Amino acid sequence: MFLQACEPGPPAPEPVAIAYANAWMKGDVKAMWALLTSASQQSVGMSGFIDRIPRIAEEMTQKSVEVKVGQALHPRLPDGSPDPRSATVPLSVVYHTERVGDIKAEPKLHLVLEGEKQDAKWRIDWSPEALMPDLSTGRLVRMTRLPTTRGRIIARDGTELATFADGTEVGVVPGQIRDEAAMLASLSSALGLKADQIKAMYTQSWVKPDTYVAIRQIRDLSPDVRAKLSVIEGVQLRPIRLRSYPSGLLPQILGTVGEATDAEATKLASSGVVAGDVIGKSGLEQTLDEYLRGTYGWRLSIVDENERQVETLAETAATPGLDAVLSIDPAMQRAADAAFAGQKGAMVVEDPWSGEILVLSTSPNTDQFDRATFGQYATGSTFKLVTSAAALRTGALKPGEKVNCPFRWTGYGPQWVQVNHETADLGLIDLHTALARSCNTFFYELGKRLNDIDPNVLPDEAKSFGLGAATNIDFVYEAEGIVPSPDWKKQHVAGSPTWDPGDATNLAIGQGYLLATPLQMADYVSAVANDGTVWKPRLVVELRDRAGNVVKTFPKEVLRQANTKPTDLSLIRDGMRGVVADTDGTVYYPFRTYQIPVAGKSGTAETSTPGAVNAWFIGFAPFDSPRLAVATVYEQYHEYPGHYGSQDAATATRKVLAVKLGGTPQ
Repeated sequence: MFLQACEPGPPAPEPVAIAYANAWMKGDVKAMWALLTSASQQSVGMSGFIDRIPRIAEEMTQKSVEVKVGQALHPRLPDGSPDPRSATVPLSVVYHTERVGDIKAEPKLHLVLEGEKQDAKWRIDWSPEALMPDLSTGRLVRMTRLPTTRGRIIARDGTELATFADGTEVGVVPGQIRDEAAMLASLSSALGLKADQIKAMYTQSWVKPDTYVAIRQIRDLSPDVRAKLSVIEGVQLRPIRLRSYPSGLLPQILGTVGEATDAEATKLASSGVVAGDVIGKSGLEQTLDEYLRGTYGWRLSIVDENERQVETLAETAATPGLDAVLSIDPAMQRAADAAFAGQKGAMVVEDPWSGEILVLSTSPNTDQFDRATFGQYATGSTFKLVTSAAALRTGALKPGEKVNCPFRWTGYGPQWVQVNHETADLGLIDLHTALARSCNTFFYELGKRLNDIDPNVLPDEAKSFGLGAATNIDFVYEAEGIVPSPDWKKQHVAGSPTWDPGDATNLAIGQGYLLATPLQMADYVSAVANDGTVWKPRLVVELRDRAGNVVKTFPKEVLRQANTKPTDLSLIRDGMRGVVADTDGTVYYPFRTYQIPVAGKSGTAETSTPGAVNAWFIGFAPFDSPRLAVATVYEQYHEYPGHYGSQDAATATRKVLAVKLGGTPQ
């Protein structure tokens, strides 16, 4: 008997497909390359494989890939038997991408058996279709960014404060330039740019002859300039949308937009922002940018050699930016802006029952410095409301008690003299008269009494009304102001760290180191009007989508309760009514003919400029049912006989109150 040796059959193709899949999932492109046929390696080339696959992954923003290997199928020979030297293995691929989510593909691997007998090995006859079925030779994978639109900033009544308007973008296509010198001369003259600036833009390394390069964006392009530009060979004009601020209101608050720098684009990359995109640069445009900006969309496609789309693999839709709605009353805001008539200053109007800001005016509004939230001023006699509350609460002043109001106050001895602004002795007066006539010496006495109880009583009272700390208003940058105290002076006044009695009496009338912003003062007088609730001021009240649906609200929020009692505040409000209603009140004249009852307090604070003061009027109206609280300051106001800063501040306030409450504005 003869035994015939059995030759082993050819190896199965699946292990090679599995090795390829495992190497792919690990990102081991060289291991994948090693599994290709010699013919494929020669046809594709090492760079066409080892370099291209990572580039495709990068274009897709691929985070990882899952590959499952199916059962090999052999094509049939002419006699109907399976071809032992050829096989097709189906793959189930899931690309996990950052920008367009998961993408599923069902490519196939074509394998051939190379070598004979024991040297036979399966190798992959590779083409780009092994990655994606439609990715044939010459085709590319492209990630395209889909545009978004920036949201508006609007007032609650619908007035557009920040929106978009039609504009024109002027650009250059280098390959279309016939006479470069003539083109540069004409374009630089029309755009106000230097010729070398323009040339530097269209000669960057990435620019091709047929690339359109934007040179400048113009909001209002005159017909004459448009006609001149349109005939320059190599120059193109394209319609665009530009950020616009049609109302002219709140320029310091709204802020600006500009092109994203490389560093800014890196931080905002998750939203699809690239360098050169429009983002908020200052003001609300910056602080609300994440809501206004929207999110760019992405489309992953296969394109042909001419960049024409062949197949859409996946898409993430762009999300338009939201509209931000402000509590601002445009009519009141316009009246406030006009009321200053060029005088430096600020005015803030607040709803005393919600903290909503109706007016946030800075003059001049061409100045980028926002006096309403960043201007820090000594409050002058407007602080006497705090002193009154502290004195009533502690018993330093009894309700109905009368205190002397001399011209000269010597409560700390004859060697320490502090004087009143009125030269006559008024004798014994009550709180109503002391506030109405703003008697300094009355409040020096209260300051002494409070300091004798505890030097921190008055500073702490001021802090309870929100002074000396940020109001925490959302989306608006603000200064914190200063409320001096023994500890504060020890930390901040190196040359004189001791809290002196004179510090207490100065604080009692709003002088010395005390500083506050108009926003803080409006919030403070709101608390006086509403029985002691200190609100977190609100400017942004809600966010809406483009259909007008409310997406997010910013509800009213109580910061704290002032350290006072409603009965005490009632006495203080009575004195504030006397300020404007009593014939000897400090701002009687501006309101003498006004039909709406107003309560207020004037204040004049010295400045470092001789003859110039910072003059205040704060108050609320109507007196019996407050709807508006206001703080107005005139900065560096030069007083002279018949013209006083606090009275002019009150006159400006009346004009604004009349817009909302009625009555004659002057």
